[in-house]
Amino acid sequence: MSGHRGRRRLIWQSTALVVLLASTWLIVEASLRDASTAIVSAGRTGFTVLGLLALTRWAPAGAAPATKATNDTRYRWWQVVLLALTGVTAYTVLSTVAISLAGPALPALALSLTPAVVLIAESVLLRTWPPPRTIAGTMIAVAGAALYTIPRLAGTLGDDVALGSLVALAAMFSMSFYGLYFSRTNRGYQGAMAPRILPIFAVGTIPLAAWAAADVAAGERVSWAALGMLVVLGIVIYVPAYLLQHRILLTGGPSYSALLGLAVPPLVGVSSALLQLAGAPTPMQIASMGLTLAGMALVIRSKLAQTKEGRPTRVTLSRPSDA
Repeated sequence: MSGHRGRRRLIWQSTALVVLLASTWLIVEASLRDASTAIVSAGRTGFTVLGLLALTRWAPAGAAPATKATNDTRYRWWQVVLLALTGVTAYTVLSTVAISLAGPALPALALSLTPAVVLIAESVLLRTWPPPRTIAGTMIAVAGAALYTIPRLAGTLGDDVALGSLVALAAMFSMSFYGLYFSRTNRGYQGAMAPRILPIFAVGTIPLAAWAAADVAAGERVSWAALGMLVVLGIVIYVPAYLLQHRILLTGGPSYSALLGLAVPPLVGVSSALLQLAGAPTPMQIASMGLTLAGMALVIRSKLAQTKEGRPTRVTLSRPSDA
């Protein structure tokens, strides 16, 4: 029975994460109309930190106390810095610079390789060969994501495609490393997720805040409307998204978590078309969406089969709440 609940929980958590991440794209795009990239990047992360801090300090009275396993997995200072720099600061800055150099589509194409890179690295680190369905599903999903992006390349390339591509690959490897290292560092952790990721995002926000301060000193301003969107983005959307994302990193694994990101661009494209913010997807893009979903379905079935068979997972979070 517990296995059945675990499978259902993984499915709804995965679905909720994809929807939340897709909504961030739409709100970020809207907020960038009234604020610079640096201000939006620092603002959304800063309000996320405030939300995580509130959850950490005002946890429910009935929250379970820290266990020995929780106390034994405290971060060292350099681990916090490494996670903050790779998962928050470097990824944000590198992906932004890549878009400014090469346009938005090419970096998205590079980032679509993340699940394959993480799957290979995860297999090497664990010295295990993934199930055939996981390998096939990941390759199919990555191919679908690439095909979805290719039609967007025409007319969107920036002034320095070569350098932009290298920076985009650096952003992809930075986030891949973060997922793998967070999962490895938190092996055996059984406590709430908010206090676990709070120091990472707090430290990672410091360079972003300096970047935003430089923009403000240069004359950039943020409207009240953009500020309100950043509050909603950071506290209402990113806080639950990051809590789900990091829980899935531990329960589903880094490669599974990375795979879920492939469903975000198609969902954003469909949502933008329905909201009349962009044109309808092309037939090639519609076909690529089906390919991505088919590949993801294979991986999810493989993951659920492992859960049903009761194979041991690296980390099991015992608490039902992330607060």
